[in-house]
Amino acid sequence: GHSVGATILIAFLAKGGFERRLGGIFLIAAPFVGDGGWTSDDLELPRPLAAKLPAATPIFLYHGSEDETVPFEHVDLYAKELPHAVVRRLMGRDHQLDDDLSVVAADIRTLAPAAGSGASHSSRDG
Repeated sequence: GHSVGATILIAFLAKGGFERRLGGIFLIAAPFVGDGGWTSDDLELPRPLAAKLPAATPIFLYHGSEDETVPFEHVDLYAKELPHAVVRRLMGRDHQLDDDLSVVAADIRTLAPAAGSGASHSSRDG
């Protein structure tokens, strides 16, 4: 999911809105709704967020440091809520990640069955 769509997606999944097994959750430039982030009368992130998401599903967070739509600090708010997520803080990238999703594609490939199951999903990149 991207931007507000990513926030809607993670809220939906945390509320048990999807019963199929997921290969991974990928959030790009997601606004954090809650303490330190944005306020909303229409959207709420269930807490504790990590405990509400599908168990053992890898989560990836991507945010560009030059995002003028969603403050860069929002990725850190998500990282606190989702301590096992892989965090990609992309220096110099904008809200659209400069129209370059190669880092997202590379992460998706690490989860593909052909890539094997030995990839670590709890590392953090800076």
